[in-house]
Amino acid sequence: MPSDCFSLKMRASLGMRHISGAEKIIEPDAIPAHLQALLERAMHHANGEPDFVNFKLERIPADSILHLNALPVRSLTADTPEAGLELMSGLLDSLGINRAREIVELLSKTHGMRGAILLDADTLEHLEPDPERGVRATMMDSAESGSGTHCSPCKNHYAEAMVLAAKVANAPGIVAELCISDDPDYVTGYIASKTLGYVRISPLKLPGSPFGGRIFLYRGPHENISGTIAFLEKQPVLVHGIPPHPQSSNPSDTPDSNERIRTAIRNLHDRNLHRTEEVFVSPASSSVTLHGHDTLMFASNDYLDLANDPRVKDAAVEAVRKYGAGTGGSRLTTGTQTIHKELEHALAEFKCTEDAITFATGFAANSGVIPALCSRSDVIFSDELNHASIIDGCRLSGARIVVYRHNDMRDLERKIAACTPCTGLVVSDAVFSMDGDVVNLPEFLGLARRHHLFSMIDEAHATGVVGPGGHGVLSLFPGLDLRPDILMGTLSKALGSEGGFVCASREMTDYLRNKARSYIFSTAPAPASAGAALAAIRIVMNEPERVTRLQHNVAFFLEQLHGLGIHARTESAIVPIVVGNSARALAAAKRLREAGIFVSPIRYPSVPENAARLRLTVMASHKESELIFCAEALAEAVSVDFCRLT
Repeated sequence: MPSDCFSLKMRASLGMRHISGAEKIIEPDAIPAHLQALLERAMHHANGEPDFVNFKLERIPADSILHLNALPVRSLTADTPEAGLELMSGLLDSLGINRAREIVELLSKTHGMRGAILLDADTLEHLEPDPERGVRATMMDSAESGSGTHCSPCKNHYAEAMVLAAKVANAPGIVAELCISDDPDYVTGYIASKTLGYVRISPLKLPGSPFGGRIFLYRGPHENISGTIAFLEKQPVLVHGIPPHPQSSNPSDTPDSNERIRTAIRNLHDRNLHRTEEVFVSPASSSVTLHGHDTLMFASNDYLDLANDPRVKDAAVEAVRKYGAGTGGSRLTTGTQTIHKELEHALAEFKCTEDAITFATGFAANSGVIPALCSRSDVIFSDELNHASIIDGCRLSGARIVVYRHNDMRDLERKIAACTPCTGLVVSDAVFSMDGDVVNLPEFLGLARRHHLFSMIDEAHATGVVGPGGHGVLSLFPGLDLRPDILMGTLSKALGSEGGFVCASREMTDYLRNKARSYIFSTAPAPASAGAALAAIRIVMNEPERVTRLQHNVAFFLEQLHGLGIHARTESAIVPIVVGNSARALAAAKRLREAGIFVSPIRYPSVPENAARLRLTVMASHKESELIFCAEALAEAVSVDFCRLT
């Protein structure tokens, strides 16, 4: 290379979220070509399209560059990501790292950091000066890549990882590096050290997962840490002799797209996470027909048993006769009929708000409302156990997402304070769908009000279930003078129909009708769904004893469980029984099915790994004798399968 070369760095972001980054050490003549290639990479990345791309060009004297040899490379293949992480733990063990599995588990904590965790290899103390940013290894490239004027915009995961691994392994005090790429399309990660070399492990995650992380393990005097960080961040390095990609010599070794799908399905089976549909040949109710057998239903969200109520079914039929099977258009073109406006007026009356707006599904409501309220310049504070539709709505907004600990208002307060001043949204489920507990509404709304943030509550599992008359979580706090800006819910659970809704001020609903894309660009809900939901909401308003019966059944069922030594709890109609791993949940659900009871085994990703559970739901129409029978069968199934699988 000539006496002068240049460090070229690219960083692309979307609002506050990092999208892509890369760097090169190149000759002057190669600068234009590499600029163009890195810009192409930044603008077409699997993590999204950026709104900001930054380039930094810095002159480097040739005599300041450290030349290193690439680490020797080998590849290991696992059947599942869990098995891949076990291989990584075993390699750490071979380096004399005593807490290998704890370290590997910490990889998940680095997701979203710009850099890596710098971790004491023995005490697991965090050594990075800035925990939000981490430590970044920069100023490095392959010796063979910087002189050419022809370069590809495609990321070469293998070569770039080899460069990084060589530099980190040669940093003073570093004993190993662990890495999983955050690229959704790249499931291979690695562990690297001078002793191990560069060990590729695949897979370490499932295809499509955005999870990624990086850890630098340090061993040595803490007063020398600043020197290690300076080497990682400032020392220019060129790496020589990167070997060919292990698969590059034989293209037939690369799996085709269909093989990726087959591998993913096999992984789901191996991890007891594969799901199939159950086909019922009877209406949804507290007793159903499954595979020719009468079965008690303890998994339905139809808490008030309204889906099969004759009045609700008759209303659906009458709506079809009057308005037709479909609407023929979106709500803002030809899709709004009288039945839609009547339903919205009834919902607003039930929730004591000025107005309401309905969506095709609850998922469509959340995925449309949140991006309508927030954009790239905003911050969204979201409970860590919020429903997937809330999570997806947050992601679609492009806003910075700050996740706070479940129902922990002190943690929420700290995280809002750390971002102040800011605009944005605080969002939470009212009833958490996998745990059955209720949001701390007074403190939640107080924090949103004090910090001038929009507040949004998802009442999918609260409407028709909690509070006097099933009016929802607000009715649990009758003296509360604060109200959420957005009170969202579904028509598909306790109301026994289909669709989603938002109850709010007229100003807010007018705004959402003009801004929520899932409302604007979706065909209006079918008249049958609207008619059924309207009949259901009127039944709930006129027959509060139905909700009272549901709440009595929940309390009675908990008493039976407690008497059998099962310490379940709930604040709603959802009763979770956490059993641990997925195999145990499947086995217990199968045993209950054999006893004539349908219960859903809930597994990852609906709940965390090793927190699989039986999610039981109680209905207003369950008889006390059925609740007793279910409690006794559950106690036997959990006890038998716990002994069998431990």
